[in-house]
Amino acid sequence: MDQGEDEPSEDFQSKSHVNHSVAEDNRSTDLKKRKLSEKDSVDVPSSSHVQSVPQLPSWVAGGSPPQFVAANELLQMSVAMDNLALVHEIAIDPEFSVSDIPKNPIQAAIKENMYRAYWDLLSEDLAKDPPDYTHAFNLLMEIKQTILDDILSVAHVRLRAEVNSVLDENSLRNKMEQGCVDVHGVGRFIVDLLGRLCAPERDTLVEKLRHEDGIFGLIDIMKNDLTNYTISKNRAAVEEYSSRFEYKEFMKYLEKSPGTFYFAYEWLKIAYHSIYSSNSLNSPPDAKREKVDAETVSDEEVVKSTSRGYLRLIETENPSPYPETLRIDKMRLAALAEKFLQMNIVTSALFITCNLAGKQISESEDFKNSLKEQLIIITNDIEEKKVVPSCLFRFVSMLFRTLTENLEAVCEQCVVMVRKRAEALALVLSVEHDQSLREQMKTIADKNNKIRKLVCEF
Repeated sequence: MDQGEDEPSEDFQSKSHVNHSVAEDNRSTDLKKRKLSEKDSVDVPSSSHVQSVPQLPSWVAGGSPPQFVAANELLQMSVAMDNLALVHEIAIDPEFSVSDIPKNPIQAAIKENMYRAYWDLLSEDLAKDPPDYTHAFNLLMEIKQTILDDILSVAHVRLRAEVNSVLDENSLRNKMEQGCVDVHGVGRFIVDLLGRLCAPERDTLVEKLRHEDGIFGLIDIMKNDLTNYTISKNRAAVEEYSSRFEYKEFMKYLEKSPGTFYFAYEWLKIAYHSIYSSNSLNSPPDAKREKVDAETVSDEEVVKSTSRGYLRLIETENPSPYPETLRIDKMRLAALAEKFLQMNIVTSALFITCNLAGKQISESEDFKNSLKEQLIIITNDIEEKKVVPSCLFRFVSMLFRTLTENLEAVCEQCVVMVRKRAEALALVLSVEHDQSLREQMKTIADKNNKIRKLVCEF
């Protein structure tokens, strides 16, 4: 009992000294890591203090204390995000539908081979003496459950009773044990039932089923048909309530993982300071270090900042930071960036051409419209379907480079059309005029060109 009150032993002190040295080394290593991470931090053109390292989501274990999220909660969050993305696609895309055939050819081939292998195995089991009904029974129960859950609605009372009667689990099990079950008769009942329920355009597939084994494929197609019908019937309601649903799911996700949307916050902050930077510059030094208080931001400032942020995503090559909340729409924004840059170049070329061509040529009949259509054709090389998610940023870089490289063709087209219209109007244009038009047209390649900036003013 008295030993606890004695002085620590020399061995204990030496161990404490070693542990203290290790802690100091770890602390210095952490400081070095922090210095390295600061170099990679996002450069925000604002006077307020910026956190150098993004805050990790709550489900990532931190330094101390560690934070964990249960596996079922992670699964729920993943399902919620999938549902949010699905609702968003239905609301945004008026032509959204569920495809019968997988878009991935490898996935389609695997699915077809798996179906064929299953039916081959089922045929072998039924051809045995005595027949093995294990797979057949499981198949019938799965088909029954799919019909009741995914195809028949609550209003189909009589059909539900008919399915439960013919595909009664206990009755089928007893008949299979006695070896007197009519598998083909049950199969005909299922095919006839599906033929009564499916769309008329699927009658060919139903007739095919009477001679082939493909009932799984027909059930999948029917489920897709019913899904697409439900989507088309309720599209107006989805569009009306999608924003509320997305907001609700977003707030749930934000509550569970508040540090997830770091880049969205930085994106909005950059947009805000790009508009109201003059106010920040005129503020006292102490005020510059303070973060913008959300409660002091007016509705007008929120609208302007958000609009500026969206505009920056489509007018900037490889915008960074890219908000997490817009990753679902990356493809659409990339296509919009293409059209925005094309509009910018075509409109700037029209302004320069009409200004140098003179009033008589520029205001002649259909000159501007014809020139616009020709320039759109020239700058319309990159198609939206070529956008691939895995190389999205490479596509955007290629887009900016290709459209600016086409300026020479744009320039020559403007010169040719001005020359032809001048000849039609019996006007004489000097060689210096053509050269001046070419020189001014080349300046459009600079994104800071005054004409291009004037076109983008909102």
